[in-house]
Amino acid sequence: MIDPSNFGAIRKAFIADLFGPTVLSIWEASINSVQLPKHPMKELSEMKTKSLAAKYFSIPQEHLNYYPSVSEAVLNAPCATADETNSKHAGPSGEPGKRRPGRPKKAMPRLKASQSSILQFFRAK
Repeated sequence: MIDPSNFGAIRKAFIADLFGPTVLSIWEASINSVQLPKHPMKELSEMKTKSLAAKYFSIPQEHLNYYPSVSEAVLNAPCATADETNSKHAGPSGEPGKRRPGRPKKAMPRLKASQSSILQFFRAK
């Protein structure tokens, strides 16, 4: 147990935990000598693995080791074509539905024939 008021001992304990017992001061430490525990690997479901495999083609080769390994059969699986993806988002007439970006316009109610507007009220007679 380290005394909470002894800052020197606390500093030495932190440095020893992070950089190992051979490093005695922060000036001797470097980022290459940091010793942190490895994060445990998370098991992915088969559905998630297939989803990742469909995206593997866009991951650069040097970064693939950060991703879980995928079998060759899943990796070489055929991707959805552009026609299939467009048909998923097609409108009722078969054409792709397009929406304008932003908030939809509010439909203003029309004036009834017998209803006078404020402009008619101030109009000179």
